[in-house]
Amino acid sequence: MLRKELLRLAAIFGAIVLMAGLLFVTKKETFHGTVISPPLPPKPINLTDHNGNPFALENVRGKVVVIFFGYTNCPKECPLAMGQLKQVFGILGEQSADVQVLFVSTDPARDDAASLAEFLGHFDTSFLGLTGTPAELAKVWSDYGVAVMDGGETHANRMYVLDRSGNFVLTFLADMFADDMAADLRLLLKQ
Repeated sequence: MLRKELLRLAAIFGAIVLMAGLLFVTKKETFHGTVISPPLPPKPINLTDHNGNPFALENVRGKVVVIFFGYTNCPKECPLAMGQLKQVFGILGEQSADVQVLFVSTDPARDDAASLAEFLGHFDTSFLGLTGTPAELAKVWSDYGVAVMDGGETHANRMYVLDRSGNFVLTFLADMFADDMAADLRLLLKQ
């Protein structure tokens, strides 16, 4: 009688382990950010980077791209967003070489190349600051739905993510956990 009970318990335990294994193997990884489905082609970005070089979004095709709109003298949100991305790069390690962060200025009067380079240098030297004439920037802001106040002191509450093919596939809220952002970027890097 005891032997039958032990065999029955072993069979139940074995079934549970088998089911757990199957779930683990067949589990589909999902994104933590907001998925854009179907993916959309992004609007062009043709500006100047903080090194003084012309920049076009096509220049970073083949990399996963994270775009954030902000200004360098922002007291809180913009440094937090860039700090969050610095943490993401730390989590990604060597994989971060295949991710490009773009910081698009919303304050062209004060965000010159030097201030962008200094600001982004506090986070990661691979991050690119983008600026341009007020008209060039206004077009990009409009294309990405960023409403900039007259003083230029505006930041986005989300980040835009492009896959390696250059398609707009995700958005991250600026207060999303770095681990979740890194997991999403890893998924995109696998594709």
